[in-house]
Amino acid sequence: MTQPADTLPSPTAPPARPRLAMAMLILVCVIWAGAFVGLEIGPQPLQALDGEHRFTVSAFFLAARFGLAALLLPLVLPRVLRQINRRNLLAGLALGPCFAFHLLTQMVGLSFPEMEPGKAAFLTALFVVFAPLFALVLLGRKPRLGVLIGIPLAAIGAVFIDGPPEGGLTLAAWLNIVAAALYGLQIVVTDVATRKGDPLAQTWFMILCCAVICTISFVVAPGAADLAGNAGFAGALLDARFWGSELYLALISTVIALALVNRWQREVSPNHAAILFTSTPVFATLFSLIAGQEQGFSRWLVFGAAMILLANLSAEFIGRKQPR
Repeated sequence: MTQPADTLPSPTAPPARPRLAMAMLILVCVIWAGAFVGLEIGPQPLQALDGEHRFTVSAFFLAARFGLAALLLPLVLPRVLRQINRRNLLAGLALGPCFAFHLLTQMVGLSFPEMEPGKAAFLTALFVVFAPLFALVLLGRKPRLGVLIGIPLAAIGAVFIDGPPEGGLTLAAWLNIVAAALYGLQIVVTDVATRKGDPLAQTWFMILCCAVICTISFVVAPGAADLAGNAGFAGALLDARFWGSELYLALISTVIALALVNRWQREVSPNHAAILFTSTPVFATLFSLIAGQEQGFSRWLVFGAAMILLANLSAEFIGRKQPR
């Protein structure tokens, strides 16, 4: 059926859905920027009890985060329970492992004292390099010119955000780079797995999968029994830093943000989504400075942030075809 003339889109204006999708994904970037600060501050009461077993503390913290999120999502959005079916379950199982191990690796890297939230966010932004590579290898998708220009800009910004690398990268830096690779894969899997089915139900199954993976990781991790049996364990869980961060991460950064990603990322290409997500470190650095978790601005910080923003603009405006 033909649309009335006054409802036809302008031949030069971009469609509303991609614009709205980009706005939603940038909102996710702001939410996840706050999550970097939460991942830094929240585990501190547990780290004071056992600073040696970084993975054990990280696994417990994330198991609590995803367990709480799995309980909250049906309470906040009850309709998710009406969409339980095989397709949504399989999508969630495909999404869960990448995201769980991405966050486990990232959080262990953040637990090192030399790794500040802003720096970790910029290193994680290297996923903008990995996502197009995975899309090319796994899906055979060739990135367009704007994305190709944006990849090295984002990579330069991420690598030089803490100054020129000298003497090699630290273990904390390498862990964040591995986390970036895992998230690059997550972006491609999200693009494929969420094209059919209910995004909200898929998000819930993904959260449940992450909760199971992180719980198993904690149970088998060295020092788990000692941490849980520590006399100060209950007090650490009641610390405002712990439960405040858990509530933010579970409700806002997990339930709301992941639902937005699984709903709106399919409206843009994986490569473009990867470039958009690189604005997260800019916001994370600002929030970290406000929270007192960052040492301060430097010329390299400004340079890195500028490269990330240029990468976003390149992906948005260079090589994009006018919609029909």
